[in-house]
Amino acid sequence: MAFDNSFIEQLKSKNDIVEVVSAYCQLERRGGSFWARCPLPGHMEKTPSFCVNQAGQFYYCFGCSRGGNVINFIMEMENLPYQEAVKLLADRAGLEMPEYKSVSDDKANQAKEKRQRQLNILLESARFYVSNLSKPEAEPYINYMLGRGFTKKTLRTFGIGVSLDYKSLPKHLESLGFSYEDMVSCGVVSHNDQTGYTDFEAKRLIVPIIDNMGSVIAFGGRVIVKVDHGKYKNTRETNIFIKNRTLYNINGLKALRREQGALPYVIMVEGYMDVIALHEAGFKNAVASMGTSLTVEQARMLQRYTDTVIISYDGDSAGQKATFRGLQILKDAGLDVKVLSLPDGLDPDEIIKQRGKDAYQALIDEALPLIDYKLKVLAARFDVSTVDGKRKYVENALRVIAESDKDFEREELLKRVSEVSRITYESLKRDLEKSPQKPQAETAPEVKYEQTSTAIEKAERFILFAHAFNLPFADCDLTELDFSDKKRQAIADYIAEALDSGKQVTPSAVSGAFDNDYINELNEIYTCGDRISLSAREKYYGDSVKAVKKRTLELQIEQLKEYFSSLNDVDERKQALEMLNKKIKQLKLLNTEGTK
Repeated sequence: MAFDNSFIEQLKSKNDIVEVVSAYCQLERRGGSFWARCPLPGHMEKTPSFCVNQAGQFYYCFGCSRGGNVINFIMEMENLPYQEAVKLLADRAGLEMPEYKSVSDDKANQAKEKRQRQLNILLESARFYVSNLSKPEAEPYINYMLGRGFTKKTLRTFGIGVSLDYKSLPKHLESLGFSYEDMVSCGVVSHNDQTGYTDFEAKRLIVPIIDNMGSVIAFGGRVIVKVDHGKYKNTRETNIFIKNRTLYNINGLKALRREQGALPYVIMVEGYMDVIALHEAGFKNAVASMGTSLTVEQARMLQRYTDTVIISYDGDSAGQKATFRGLQILKDAGLDVKVLSLPDGLDPDEIIKQRGKDAYQALIDEALPLIDYKLKVLAARFDVSTVDGKRKYVENALRVIAESDKDFEREELLKRVSEVSRITYESLKRDLEKSPQKPQAETAPEVKYEQTSTAIEKAERFILFAHAFNLPFADCDLTELDFSDKKRQAIADYIAEALDSGKQVTPSAVSGAFDNDYINELNEIYTCGDRISLSAREKYYGDSVKAVKKRTLELQIEQLKEYFSSLNDVDERKQALEMLNKKIKQLKLLNTEGTK
């Protein structure tokens, strides 16, 4: 698969990698690079090891060892094939897509075409459901939503629609040329021998579920009359809709972050109606887990938008019953997790309606850190007035406190447990110290140029930095220099060959010529210049060239001395001695006159 090279270079130049990556995670400048906790799928970390090099237009994670250019990044983050990643970046930059020369096999093309048909079916279904709102039969559904305090503007924002019967949707989709097989495969239509093909969400209020790319991937349906089965019903999971990798309103969160930058916090609720209600009240930074336990994939999605997640599950939910696994997943992803306690078994919508949005904001402000919330739940779970209840409470509470790696926090929490259990602080502290300690999290490797680089490495890297950035004083012939490291030698050879053939040398072009094994070294090269003031760079370059030449001569002199000592033939020794004296003379000249 290939696009014209000139188009790809233009695409990269118009999609600065720092700008693109910053839409997915919070980058912090450190030296000449930008750093963040790795946003790549499947990698969770607490300390930043993900590096973005703006000069070279590449990224690399020192934790999971993945890296590449801006196209590779989009392919990873959005789970897109190469062509679609290029199209996303082209649309972002306002570039027209050229002809794509695909050499992919038939099966891959067929799978791609099927996926696109499914997305088209889902989109047309969403449009059909919305169009039903204009029909008289939809009035009860509209009145239901308006009665809950939702405006028509909010209905349009979330694409709310309605299914009025069992047969209209499949007939409509058939009229558009879609096959029943594809309708079933994407979950909007079901089939059995008795009823034939029917709308899976028949006779329900319809809420489209949209992914972070803005594509409709599924639907949620809600009945508005009392029934003896579940009020809510999602379309079944498909190759497009995987529930534990989805968050409702993630598309809205992405748009909000684009407008406001990194969000101070994101509110996590259980259902899409809670999200819509919060949006109506002005809390637009809410997403829903749709009733599933939180997963690593969902934690990774949230980490792109915020550092803090506030859990706001219903008062009678499992979240209030000490099932902490999902919350711990968020914390392990490096997120600051707080839990909002909703009183009297109410949900967020009911709190806002009964007490107002200011009351809900007050609950947000009072949300407890996860570790405090765990202790609160334990205190409610065990009856400390009994010996057995007190023992179980203390045992579980000490396990929770042991999760903290902060001495002051442990002290504060122990005092709280002491008050609840009426066991002395000193006794609890001794028991805590005897308990197995939580293992320290592995710290991500951090490259520190000054601490890890020798003088000759610094010199070689600055020479390559000067040539990669075409600095005006970078005039030495790289072919005359011997580099101490194979990778730096390969980079020098590439630059020398490119200059000799008249090619343009840029950091991005150099980066594109090497694979991930070179990313660490390239990052060192591109950032080493930041440590040298502009006024001192020319002299530092001259000193660096001199140092590399001097090192080469010193090595050659040592090798010639050993060679001379190994010879017995008079003529050979004479010839070796002449070469040795010549190198010694060159070294003396270099030391006295400077760089030639």
